[in-house]
Amino acid sequence: MKKQKFLLVLLFVVACFFVTACNTTQSYVDYDGTEVQGITEDKIYVGNTAATSGAFSTVGIPFNIGLNAVFAKYNAAGGYNGKQVELIHYDDEFTAEKGLTYTKKLVEEDQVFALVGHFGTPTVGATVDYIASESGIPMVYAATGISDLYNTEAKGYERAVMSVQPIYNAEGRVLLARAVSAAEGAYGLEGKKIGVISTTDEAGMGMLDGIEYQAKALGVEVKYVKTSAASGTNHATAVNTLKAAECDVIIIAANQAPFQEIMNYMRDGGLDNVKVITSYVSANATDLTKLRDGGAITETREVYTAAWLDIASNAILYAPEASNVYGSYLWAGYKVLAEILGVPGLYDYGVPGYSQDYWTAAETIYAYALTVDVNNAFAYSYNSYCLAGYIAGVLFIEGLNRVQASGAELTWLNYINAMESAPIDIPMGGEINYANGARLGITDLALNKYDMASGNLVTYSGITSLDDIIAHIAK
Repeated sequence: MKKQKFLLVLLFVVACFFVTACNTTQSYVDYDGTEVQGITEDKIYVGNTAATSGAFSTVGIPFNIGLNAVFAKYNAAGGYNGKQVELIHYDDEFTAEKGLTYTKKLVEEDQVFALVGHFGTPTVGATVDYIASESGIPMVYAATGISDLYNTEAKGYERAVMSVQPIYNAEGRVLLARAVSAAEGAYGLEGKKIGVISTTDEAGMGMLDGIEYQAKALGVEVKYVKTSAASGTNHATAVNTLKAAECDVIIIAANQAPFQEIMNYMRDGGLDNVKVITSYVSANATDLTKLRDGGAITETREVYTAAWLDIASNAILYAPEASNVYGSYLWAGYKVLAEILGVPGLYDYGVPGYSQDYWTAAETIYAYALTVDVNNAFAYSYNSYCLAGYIAGVLFIEGLNRVQASGAELTWLNYINAMESAPIDIPMGGEINYANGARLGITDLALNKYDMASGNLVTYSGITSLDDIIAHIAK
């Protein structure tokens, strides 16, 4: 009898354990407010995997330099109540398998507080489900625009995913709105007959999803055609379909390589008197100049590209005082650059053309780069991938500052709530709003136009919110 009672008690205890475990797991999934890891007496550990070897190291290395530059500046200013932010990094060689392995290592073994600057399409694609359905660790800034990141109403662990760069779906919405919004005030291209050529890969179909959504919401009729993203594809049928439809604005929903091939087919097919608008990923003046030289871009076949950063400003003449040590070093670097270019004295009175946000980033990156790669520090100061890493760092620190200002305990839930509490200004960009679970990536985009004469991309319309673009569409 005593043995039976003991077994009953034991079974009851075991049952209670499993009930408690189940309840804990459920509250963990929903965030009970206490989940936290990676914080010690003097450190806040964060992590990322990025390609710092191989072909993509030219992206991953500068990205992490920009990210660490922000942390170094933040730590020097006192950090989070004296705690220093430290990045743990693994080289995933731009592979999904290693990206997933190292991400799990960061979360489960290193137990970092957050993933910051989650890097590259392979790794993000392989890990987003793990983050959004299993771990719940805050992920700030994804260096890709894949559709898996797009969520209009994130709940539970999904809230942990806080990307920044334009997501294909959201960018598609902006491209459609720009295509039809008013030319007056440079809100858009005021197209009357809109055509869309979309590739059938991740990028094209993601943008197409956004275009279709926005076209339906606005009641805009669109002629759609699809084509393969594979190199060497014959795009003649797609081009001829839109030519027959007499489209005056054509959206090319594609990445760089198929975009360029489609433009050449437009030239060969005589699709003319049209304005072409495409993704920010093709906003490369060198590639566009090749298209111009090959006759694909002409005065009557104009090209416009989205842009999520705007570093230009005619109001700033960068000429820092000597007391601004890193600033004065940077200025000296530009003077040397002018001599190399054969125009000595060009920057003797200052460097024009860039915004204060840009110079703040450049100084921050330069100061850190001097400590890790002095020979290339000047080049890193204006490297676009460094700027991306810098933005990732600034966004993460903004969340820390908000939690600190609130006086709340630094937990995953409190951090995510802080990030959702108000829109966040993006350095050199617009703002991003995570409120109510919105995970759209940044939708405040500029619109650039390729200038035939100079061979440069020039600003057609500055950073503008999607709502403002839509507000200027003729009813």
